This record gives sequence, structure tokens and C-alpha cells, in this order.
Amino acid sequence: MQSYPGDLLLHLESFLALLARVRSGGPGAFDRAAAELHVDRSVLRRRIQTLTAWVGADLLRGRGASLQLTSAGLRLAGRAERLVAAARELPAVAAAGPDRVVIACTGTVTTELLPRTLLDLERGPARLQLAVRRAGGALCESLVRGGEADLGVVRGGTAIARDLEAAHLADDRLWLVAPRSHALLARRRIGLADIASAPLVLYGEASRTRARVMERLAPLGASIRVEVDGKAAALQYVRLGFGVAFISLLPGQRIPAPHAARDVTALFGKSGFFAIARRPRWSDPTIRRIVDSLVRHATG
Repeated sequence: MQSYPGDLLLHLESFLALLARVRSGGPGAFDRAAAELHVDRSVLRRRIQTLTAWVGADLLRGRGASLQLTSAGLRLAGRAERLVAAARELPAVAAAGPDRVVIACTGTVTTELLPRTLLDLERGPARLQLAVRRAGGALCESLVRGGEADLGVVRGGTAIARDLEAAHLADDRLWLVAPRSHALLARRRIGLADIASAPLVLYGEASRTRARVMERLAPLGASIRVEVDGKAAALQYVRLGFGVAFISLLPGQRIPAPHAARDVTALFGKSGFFAIARRPRWSDPTIRRIVDSLVRHATG
């Protein structure tokens, strides 16, 4: 891809500022974002036009109160948020001491497994300064391979590159979540066709849980009613009766009340979690200590 004709980070920050105003609703998103950035509206428009031309796809459609992101704009937004956040962390990263370890991992691991692991490690005799970046799949592997993360945790199903070492942590269980009174959960046996007939609450396009579910349900006519970001949002929509959701949990984890859940792993197959690191880092005692803790908490 050709080099960016300008200040890419500045333009991404401007794009995110505009995105926040679009999501807040109402007319004048460009005017409000420009005021926040302390630039003229025409300057902000040029930045978005430059970004659009570089990406090669429209990022916005509509105008006024109907202004909204395209699918390309949504995909760029997710990456832009991570890039801008990473850039803001650079001073701390550069100043960090040798005991700082960066871990990149999926949402399930960040939410369910990592808090216990971090507490375990930071209470240990050799204290570590740990930083966590949420990144799944290919992005996680890229961060590890590029040295931006010392250790990653990814789902299985993606071929792990030969230049990386890996250790299996645990297999997840996939749970179908619905209100306790939902007719689907009252059935003695549930099949894929039964689930496909219900409105679905699922995650964004980059979600592996979404891909795993829709691979089986899309051919049966399933449709996503609500797209959410994260388990908490999915559970909220389920509680309000907008559909059923799927939650991936590690062994020992359960869905919080008042939701009811059915283990449907057999219908969709297992998905394993793996710790990955570059070979030079894999043998480091600190990395081995972290991996051992992850395995212990994942299986316990």
C-alpha cells in the first residue's frame, strides 16, 4: 500500500472524534467534531477525504442527522482506536523497565482468565509490571511477532505460525443464553435449526465467536438482530428479550443470573485457547512463569 500522504495518526484521531459525534446523534457532527479538535470544519473534511482516498472505500454515508459509518468505516474505526491508544502508550512503553511484560489476548481471556492471573503474578515474590492489550486472532499474532507484545493468547482454529511457540491452555464451552422463560430452553433437545429460527444477539465482524456460530447457522437462515461489543452488552439485550446470545467461557465459568444457559458446544465444536510467544522469548523464565499461571487458572 502507498505511503500515507499526511499525518496518519492525526487523521485517525480526527476520524475517531467525528465518529464519537456521529454516534451521539443529531445534526452537525462535522461542526461539533471540528470544534472539539479546534480546527475549521473544512480542515476536518479534508482530513476525512484524505483518509477515505487512502483506504480506497467510502467511510461515511448520508449527511446531517442521517450521517453514519459504512461497513468500511466501522472496520477502520476498530483498528484506529487500537492504533491511537497504542500511540498514546508509547512514552510509557519507552520508559518502562526490563520487568515490564505486555500481554495481548482475546476478550474472553481478558475478562474471564487474566484478572486472576495478573493478581497471582503481581503478588508473587518477583513482582512484574504487566500491561494488557486486547487483540484477537491475526492481530494478536502480529503484535507478538513484531515484538509489541511479549506474550499472546489466541483461540485455536487459526494456524499458528512456525516462528512462534505455543502452549494449549484450555478448551472453551459455548453457551446459548436466553431468559429463563424462553421457549427454546424449555425443549429437551435443541438443534441448529431451532437456534437459527431465533433472533440472534452477536458480536462484531471481527469476533471469532460470531464466525463460529454463523458458519453453522447462516446456511439455515439465521439472522443477527442486534450486533454488540462484548458479553455484558449481549447479556443486557438478552435480558430485555431482544434475542438469544452465545457466550464462550473457560472451564469453571458460568453465566451470571438471572440468565439461563444451555451448553451447545457439541453443536458448534470446541475452540481451544493457546499462549503464544516468539521463540527467543518463550524460554525466558518470566514468560514461562506467566504461561504456567495461565494454564493453572484456565484448567482450575
